[in-house]
Amino acid sequence: MELEFIEKWMTDTIENGRGNVIDAETAVSPECVGVRIFERPLIGVAAADDPLFTETFRESHVIGPLFRTPEEWLPGAKSVIAFFLPFTEEVRRSNRSRTDEPYGDGIGNQRSSSLWLHGRIEGQRFVDALCLVLCTFFINGGYHAAAPSLLPEFRVEGFNSNWSERHIAYAAGLGTFGLSRGLITEKGMAGRFGSVVTDAALTPTVRRYDSAFAYCTMCGACQRRCPAGAIDRERGCAEGKDQQICGAYVRGSFLQPHGPNGIVRYGCGKCQAGVPCEHGIPRAVRTS
Repeated sequence: MELEFIEKWMTDTIENGRGNVIDAETAVSPECVGVRIFERPLIGVAAADDPLFTETFRESHVIGPLFRTPEEWLPGAKSVIAFFLPFTEEVRRSNRSRTDEPYGDGIGNQRSSSLWLHGRIEGQRFVDALCLVLCTFFINGGYHAAAPSLLPEFRVEGFNSNWSERHIAYAAGLGTFGLSRGLITEKGMAGRFGSVVTDAALTPTVRRYDSAFAYCTMCGACQRRCPAGAIDRERGCAEGKDQQICGAYVRGSFLQPHGPNGIVRYGCGKCQAGVPCEHGIPRAVRTS
């Protein structure tokens, strides 16, 4: 099975999928209706027995022993497919604005834009649906497949989980981590990730980097953008973001307007918009 075929199939699904367009029933405001959430995807593959899964990610300073290997999610697993769905320019542009006020408390003008919140909530629903459709794609082809983040065994402890979509994407050659702990891909970090484990044998994607933070220039733009003051480049990439401070700020953003049908939208994403790595690898480290 060729990755190019899967990529074309996923692209068609994204371009024609109704869930990728904000409809009137869920839109927070009339201006959101009809806006597309995601652009064309990036897709990568990692071998299920890659040492990153079986060794590195289980180290305490990375994810820890909580992490489950592909084999533990799907016995006989051979490949892990990771994908990144970049937000459209309209969604990204909407979240670039900010004020010069002191760090906010989750209820000021620095909160996420409505479009960004749609990307986080409705966008994640679309990612989940795409994972399930991708599993069905493999199953119909005579293989087994599973989306770990959607299984009952998936769990989160503190700020770690037993299956991290960002780390899976890193293993699949899609990008490296930045100071804000987002993953910088060739289409930036503003978007959503998903992954599927399968026993289909696919050729792994070549990782064009040799360190976990290769694409980050430590420019400090995300630090200046963070309304919670959670990022400090003096601590370096590995420890530059205080998850406790970030988490408290995001929880405060639950005061965002509730959408139709009682949907509660929350988020921030200011460190992913209006920065050099928003929609690409920073020019200083561009690989091609």
